[in-house]
Amino acid sequence: MLSKEPVLDFDLRERCERAQICVLTRWRSRSVFAIADTRCEVANAVDLVLWTQEAPRELQEVEPLVRCILQRAEVEVEAINVDVGCRGHARGLRTYAKPPCGGPRFQPQHDWRCTHIIGQLRLGGQHSPAPCPASRVRSTLGRHTTPPRTAFAPGGSRRGVTMTLAPTRIEATPERAPDMRLYESLVARVSRPARYSGGELHSVTKAWDAHEVRVALAYPDLYDLGMANLGLMILYDIVNRRDDALAERVFSPWTDLEALLREHGEPLRSLETRHAVRDFDVLGVTLQYEACYTNVLNLLDLGGIAVRTADRAPEDTIVIAGGSGALSPEPLAPFIDAFVLGEGEEVMREVVDVVRAWKRDREAGGLPRIELHRRLAGVPGVYVPSVYAVDYHEDGRVREVRPLDGAAPGRVTRRVVESLEPPLTKPIVPFMEVVHDRATIEIQRGCTQGCRFCQAGMIYRPTRERSVDEVVRAAGELLDNTGYDELSLMSLSTTDHREIVPMVNALMDAYGDRGLKISIPSTRVDSFSVEVADAVARGKKHTLTLAPEAGSQRLRNTINKLVSEENILTAAENAFSNGWTSVKMYFMVGQPTETDFDVEEIVRVASAVKQIGRQHIGGRARVRVSTSNFIPKAHTPYQWVGQADPATLRRRHQILREGCRRAGVQFTWEEPEKSLLEAVLSRGDRRVAEVIESAWRGGAKFDSWSEHHDWSVWQASFEEHGVDPAFYAYRTRDLWETLPWAHIHGGTEPSYLRGEWMKTLNEEITLDCKRDPCNVCGMQTLDGDCRHKIAELVQMKVDGDSTQKERLMQERERLMMLPVISAP
Repeated sequence: MLSKEPVLDFDLRERCERAQICVLTRWRSRSVFAIADTRCEVANAVDLVLWTQEAPRELQEVEPLVRCILQRAEVEVEAINVDVGCRGHARGLRTYAKPPCGGPRFQPQHDWRCTHIIGQLRLGGQHSPAPCPASRVRSTLGRHTTPPRTAFAPGGSRRGVTMTLAPTRIEATPERAPDMRLYESLVARVSRPARYSGGELHSVTKAWDAHEVRVALAYPDLYDLGMANLGLMILYDIVNRRDDALAERVFSPWTDLEALLREHGEPLRSLETRHAVRDFDVLGVTLQYEACYTNVLNLLDLGGIAVRTADRAPEDTIVIAGGSGALSPEPLAPFIDAFVLGEGEEVMREVVDVVRAWKRDREAGGLPRIELHRRLAGVPGVYVPSVYAVDYHEDGRVREVRPLDGAAPGRVTRRVVESLEPPLTKPIVPFMEVVHDRATIEIQRGCTQGCRFCQAGMIYRPTRERSVDEVVRAAGELLDNTGYDELSLMSLSTTDHREIVPMVNALMDAYGDRGLKISIPSTRVDSFSVEVADAVARGKKHTLTLAPEAGSQRLRNTINKLVSEENILTAAENAFSNGWTSVKMYFMVGQPTETDFDVEEIVRVASAVKQIGRQHIGGRARVRVSTSNFIPKAHTPYQWVGQADPATLRRRHQILREGCRRAGVQFTWEEPEKSLLEAVLSRGDRRVAEVIESAWRGGAKFDSWSEHHDWSVWQASFEEHGVDPAFYAYRTRDLWETLPWAHIHGGTEPSYLRGEWMKTLNEEITLDCKRDPCNVCGMQTLDGDCRHKIAELVQMKVDGDSTQKERLMQERERLMMLPVISAP
């Protein structure tokens, strides 16, 4: 796949009056440059010229791209003439098509060649000296389909292959926003315009005026990252399946487009119909990580929405936020109308129902915006900040978060979907390469391993698994619908699935002959996980990733990472002996009770892994240690703990740098200031909102990107508002202090979290309730399966069953076993 697209250095429409749209994008990993001329020789028709890196094998392959371009034609189109040429590889060939109007030749940054023959589809081979002949294809929109035709299309050699073009029908799409011309011209001038093009395969464009509720789903970062977010795609599918609602997408624009939008006073627009964000009834924002909070404000401002909730009129867009960040909502409370807590499949439908009823009642009686807030607060799992007040102690600690309205509950409980809905099998396929550019199936949700630092493991309980049959069926549909040959089995801990081995075997048996590659994004540190990784690698064995999290066994026990050193070294032994050449190891620095000795143990373990690699493959063995700084998170046993200060973190980074250099191990780390900011934003209260807004107005955005993060801007903002970041990041809380998120029930009870913190101090472990008895974490009151588990626990206590104690003893003994390392 290409790592960089060709980029136009001028707007074609300035030089060719007849060309209505010029698109530079990607289609199924191919770079595509397209010109649509809406003044061709046939009335109400479009002459479309496509230059592709690789010739499409069937007309259906370019149909979604054609749809995308037709949406920009802005004319009544009854027919389309498609002309496709492909990139020539012969040295010295620099032949370019001349626009029909006779304007100047245009030259993208790569060698492209094509002939322009109106009314024909040409499928040109990459290595052929000239495009090959093909049958004339004409599609009349909405009334006519082409009969099957045979075309000669070289593929990889000059001899080529013979194929049949299946019948195709290109339907007219709803009109886009009428005032989009300026926006389109700006998009054509930026790098990677495919980020903003829309019209991808399986994207949905619905008639704007035919739907009561219009939802914009926003990801406050680049399209490249947001399109890998499965949750966003699921909500997009849920809303667009309704007859009364539509959903479109919007992403944070890169700095080049933002500068143009602000220069020309143009609002940020959706990908599907190019309506301004302010035109939608609902803006749903995903809060994936704290470093995107300034991007949220920037997105509101660019979209034409008042940044603060209090400044919005009754008819203005309703801003709703969800994701893991919503469970610690106070730093964004002044900017968000409502937070959706927990899993969104069911609550999204309920929110749309509330908004639809609200719109009808508002039109009939002119209701104030606070009435909508009251109605949203009545939806289980929805937190509305405007109907709550926060009181503080004189020393700055939170005294109470109290409801101001009878519709608001005293504590808002996270929503949990008891049974997973069928997996999404028609995800949007981007034109351009994005992060995790592959098909994805969520094979299970939740994790109960109980790592005490892990927020996801605490807030996404309980564990719910899909069956092997369901996954295999969905995988077949995904591969057929997307053209991907790589499938990711997504979960917080994929190899914890009870049937992971039968699942992998069934997938390879069913689709292995189609070249299927399976990706497992998260694995345990044990020999079983290596066996699974080895089974799916099928010869492509480069880097195996392990996450011990801590170097010493004592520290692994305190954080409840139930991995022994023997597990780590055995996993490395199995990896290097079975063809893997590189092992990447994740650790955290600055964890509670950590000492310099625990950090030195990271070097010793990494050195032992490197030694094992040298025994098997000599100098080709590569070991890399990657560390993150510990950040205390809400709704975890460490929510009361202070973060390690920058001086401590830098000293421990230095220990690792020197030790890894001596051991021949690569080492990467994070800067302490970024971790400090994340700690403040993840455990802050409403007063932090003033800091976020000032930082944004001072230029802070894309703080997760190293090249854009500027700590000095944040320092100035903290000083401006008299907020001490150490108060939120470094201070250790009392176990009975009212925390800024105390009114949010994440699923695990504070009493359970306190108990886990005490176990940390006593170096005690907690077993995984997926395979062992219930730990009474709080989910037993919310989930049916958990209620069944606690009933079993009660019966065990009544019967005097000692199984739980025996299992704890077995685990303690296993974890303390000393590894046996072979002599070199």
